Amino acid sequence: MGGENIKLISLLIVLTGFCHSMIGQRAENEYAVDKSFTSITASYDFSKNPYTGYTRKHWLEITEKIIAGELIHLSSKTGMPQIRIPIGDSAYEKIRWKNEAETGKRVLERMMLAVIIYTKATGKDEVPGFKGSISAPFIKAMINGTDPASPQYWGDPITYDQVGAVFAMAVYIEPKRYWEPLTPEQKTNLLKYFQKQSYTETYNNNHYYFHMIATEILDRYGFESNREHLTQMFERLMGWYRGDGWFLDGNNRTFDYYNLWGFQLFNQVLYKYDHLWRREFGDRIKTTTAKFLECLPYLHGKDGGPIPWGRSLAYRFAGNSAIAWATINGMNTLAPGLARRIASGSLKYFWEHGCMGSDSLLSIGYWGNNASVAEIYLHYGDPYWANQGLACLLIPENDAFWTDTEKPMPADKAGGRISVIGAQFSIRINAADGESRLFPVGQQLAKDRTIWQSGSKYDQHAYSSYLGFCLNGDENGQLGAGRSGYSYDGINWFYRERAKPILVDTNYHISSYTLTPKYASDSIPYFNRDEIITHTLVGNDGEVYVFWHNDPQPIYLYLGGYGLSVPRNKKLFEQVTNKKIFVNGGDYYSVIEVIQAPEGKLEAITLLPGKGWSHTHLFGGKGAFPFWHSTKPVPPNVPVIFFVNGTRNRTPADNPVQVTKQGSVLKLKFEGKWHEIKVPF
Repeated sequence: MGGENIKLISLLIVLTGFCHSMIGQRAENEYAVDKSFTSITASYDFSKNPYTGYTRKHWLEITEKIIAGELIHLSSKTGMPQIRIPIGDSAYEKIRWKNEAETGKRVLERMMLAVIIYTKATGKDEVPGFKGSISAPFIKAMINGTDPASPQYWGDPITYDQVGAVFAMAVYIEPKRYWEPLTPEQKTNLLKYFQKQSYTETYNNNHYYFHMIATEILDRYGFESNREHLTQMFERLMGWYRGDGWFLDGNNRTFDYYNLWGFQLFNQVLYKYDHLWRREFGDRIKTTTAKFLECLPYLHGKDGGPIPWGRSLAYRFAGNSAIAWATINGMNTLAPGLARRIASGSLKYFWEHGCMGSDSLLSIGYWGNNASVAEIYLHYGDPYWANQGLACLLIPENDAFWTDTEKPMPADKAGGRISVIGAQFSIRINAADGESRLFPVGQQLAKDRTIWQSGSKYDQHAYSSYLGFCLNGDENGQLGAGRSGYSYDGINWFYRERAKPILVDTNYHISSYTLTPKYASDSIPYFNRDEIITHTLVGNDGEVYVFWHNDPQPIYLYLGGYGLSVPRNKKLFEQVTNKKIFVNGGDYYSVIEVIQAPEGKLEAITLLPGKGWSHTHLFGGKGAFPFWHSTKPVPPNVPVIFFVNGTRNRTPADNPVQVTKQGSVLKLKFEGKWHEIKVPF
């Protein structure tokens, strides 16, 4: 292992320099970012890049650091990844799924992607901080892994194996390096591996793409490719399109970032490299891409960070792949300077918030290492799916994407709103500070809420680019932050999940969700259950929630406010009156104001990490949030009304709400406008 230690020392020497701070105020970072690993020496250019300062040189330097960092974790003998279990989140290691037959090669190809992109973009096969060829270890591992005569042979792919798409992308992107030098036998071995994967049983969702990418290569060299069946799967993938540029992720039944780093990414890759599918699906891909790009600028706050919501957030800047491949294929309908501002802003956001740890690896987490973010299917090397987002470097250096001046996103200007009816959400960007907030009016995620922390990631009433959300580690129970809820006994609580959209608008939402039966023995069909109905008024700075239940019996009601990240060395500040609770932790604030409700109580909770966990918030630190709950059961059809808001680096402003009632119509004056809500009585 001596050679690998030398490589590590070289990396530490090279990864030095000056790190420019992000524009505007940033929240206190729970992580002590080791700048010896992340500092950038490239000069910032704020004349051409007024919002990020990032140039193509920054992209290249970050990619070099990622490559140098990952290479020292490859075995010098086999080329396969050797990643130690991080210290701190030992509980995650006990519950994560372990699939040794696939994990190593899956991490290998995810790491390899950065090398494929870099060698193609620069023509170089070396980076500062690593001595020797950067492509050779990956090529060696790929050759040995697909060779039945090699001791490192991977064997036949098992059911649900997803590995091979990136190897195929290497053949497409730079055949002179990753294909042509292979011997006839090595090529045949790789083709046979691709062929086996084209027939491997997989999950009924975005995973179909993993088995489709090599189809054109197999056809080209006379191997049976299973094209007829895979064409049917392509039809199924396109059939999950729901409008406005958004795809439902198959049997997961989710709208999330897999739309970017799954559907948008691979539709473009197949469009570019498979002429038969381009002819059959090309027009639909162009249409869905154009619609998606209308929404994309709203997904990011002024600091560049995307709105965190959904699963696999450890993939971080992988969403940039949607911009990259649309541009490569000539389908980018955004101004080139706007596209680069979004992509550079996202890369900069994650890089400066500590996505690379002191072990030189991209960690499981959102900012820094934080296993409470993870789903149990993630291995410690899986965050390298983020390398897909580096594909912007495949865009030619003289393209307008790189040469035009950065253009502002909505968050850089006067804010804005958009309703994305196809994906059942709307987005509002606050003109005051550039925060972007997403409201998932509907979200029919199929998964059991006992895994993936799905309730926290999908079922909140809103998600904020500045605030993140509370977590408590997979399989540790539900949280009520950001969600309404109910209880039959005032002790055991259920929270909003699988909301159904009734109205999706930029200013006003209506949704409902069904109540879990009081007794487990009550086999009431899902479609025949009682509900909680919610009306949401989306203000410029905060929201008003009006909700009631229609269970014939009185039940307890609940509303959780925005979750905050509290530094581990600080306590949550709480200020409570009979009508309002205000909490502050570090740079974050959350408020709930009772406008109209029966007898209840306002409280706050700070979530301490359980044994084997380090954090209870997406951004790190201790998660905390305010909440209201009724102290007595509330009769059916009785509306409760609240004002809710959360902010960063500023105290939430007062936002008075007036309420009157005329018959079965509630009239609310909010931010100077009157709104009418029809209630049962």
